[in-house]
Amino acid sequence: MKEIKLIDLPKVPAYIYKYICTSRVLNILEQEPHQIGFVSPELWYDPYEIKYLNTDYTGLNGYRQPTIYCFCARMDLQNEEASWKIYKRDNDPLLRLVIQTEVFISSLLSFAEEKECDVYLAKVNYNLKKAEIDNLYSTSSPHYQDFFQNFNEEQYIKIMSLKRNAFKYENEVRFFIIPRNPGKVNDNLHKNVLNVPVDVNMIKRITYYPANKSEENLASKIEIAKYDAERKLIRERILKAYPAANFKKSILYNKVLKVDKIEV
Repeated sequence: MKEIKLIDLPKVPAYIYKYICTSRVLNILEQEPHQIGFVSPELWYDPYEIKYLNTDYTGLNGYRQPTIYCFCARMDLQNEEASWKIYKRDNDPLLRLVIQTEVFISSLLSFAEEKECDVYLAKVNYNLKKAEIDNLYSTSSPHYQDFFQNFNEEQYIKIMSLKRNAFKYENEVRFFIIPRNPGKVNDNLHKNVLNVPVDVNMIKRITYYPANKSEENLASKIEIAKYDAERKLIRERILKAYPAANFKKSILYNKVLKVDKIEV
């Protein structure tokens, strides 16, 4: 049986947290088989995340990098407000999934066994600044030995798990799938996305994005009414597809009780 390979992680976290738009969650839950997308790094928006994707490594032990697909998730719920704002997409409500990691990994390894793939789980490295990533490949870089000495696939995964320290608040892990026989995964590929069958029971909680801070005016009341109506419809669809879903709304902006007096 396949095993997951850990990179810079002492152990598998019990849960991971994924901010994801509603349309994608409904696709996962409402379609059979249930599938979750692993994307090619070519689709990542930050150029510093893909700086070393297409680099020629043949000068390092003749290494030729494989095709890889990735699924990113957070390791904690810190910086919640920033996360809701960063991952939000217009006209597609944002959800947060709490995923039981062992169940997720079990699905990945079953897929890997059938399709002849390897699976890595790496902790994202936020220790380097922009200039350090720019010059990492130079033998004069103080970090060169850490990444390019005895270069192999594990080192390549480490390179693909680099992110500038400005993004440290994200605290991400990355799951990588590497097909060893690319023809075996053709049926699961669509536009640089590898669709992997998963057990939806891995989803332990679904949180709906927070309502805006409300004010005592008509416009604010209308927005809250629209928010509640939309949330209700989405909740109904999710529970119909996945009755065990633990569907909640974010309480990030819940009103604070008024303090009338501080006792001395």
